[in-house]
Amino acid sequence: MSTSILVLLAALVLAVAIGAWAVQANRQRTRLMDRATEGVAGTATTGRIILRVDEAGRAERVRETVESLLPDGLLAESSTKRLVRAGFDSTAAPAIFALLRVLSALLFPAIALGVAPRSSSAVFVGSMACGVALGLMFPSFMLGRLEAARKQRVLRSVPDCLDLLLVCVESGVSLDAALLRVAREMLSLHPELANELLVVNRKTNAGMRREDALHGLFDRTGVDELRTLSSSMIQSERWGSSIGRVLRVYSVSLRRKRRQTAEKMAATAATKMMFPMVFFILPALFAVIGGPMMIGLRPILDALGN
Repeated sequence: MSTSILVLLAALVLAVAIGAWAVQANRQRTRLMDRATEGVAGTATTGRIILRVDEAGRAERVRETVESLLPDGLLAESSTKRLVRAGFDSTAAPAIFALLRVLSALLFPAIALGVAPRSSSAVFVGSMACGVALGLMFPSFMLGRLEAARKQRVLRSVPDCLDLLLVCVESGVSLDAALLRVAREMLSLHPELANELLVVNRKTNAGMRREDALHGLFDRTGVDELRTLSSSMIQSERWGSSIGRVLRVYSVSLRRKRRQTAEKMAATAATKMMFPMVFFILPALFAVIGGPMMIGLRPILDALGN
């Protein structure tokens, strides 16, 4: 076999080996990217999509359309912040909420106008006033209820987040990777806090300082425990102390605080039960106990009356 054929075969084998190595490296990189973005970008393994480009464009179009229909000054910055804390962080959420406020302010007085009796002017005016007040307060009341409910769900998920974050940090994982890992693991059980951690990860990847991204946890949820946790993590990173030790100490203090809160609620339960017992339970109990006795004494009372 000539030297040229040997060189050609060697080059062919080397090309095949390089191609196989490139394909394998590409597959490994794809697997690593899928694992890193699992639950974040909506890969095929999870089927969950946090944000789509077309959805963002559709929300922007909806916002522009609704804002063109509403008068100027109706959208408030406080409503936007409350909507984010209630879980509505879309760009179209403030405009849609403002539209719902307008519809509520028109719908409830219209219902009161159709239902209120016109026989008495005082009753009619009172019904209309109640309809107007209810129409103005109902959207804010429902938003407050949603905000409080989401705050409680996030608060219940903080201990699990601390445990997983502590395990990841003590195993040698960096803080950014630990936050991403915890968000992926908690996405099905605690989606609210997992989504907030994903937002922190996306902000840090986009170039925002980690301090600002962590402080955004409290601004988006309103949970004081997350503000304390963010401040502790920032101070630990700034002074070079162990983040694992900080997380462990804060986890113990948080559990102690939850136990004290439960004990306080248990101590005030008797006082809170007093009014329902006095107004609802005791009258029924007296009627059950004293009713047969009064029926038995009725002939005697009738005889004495005669």
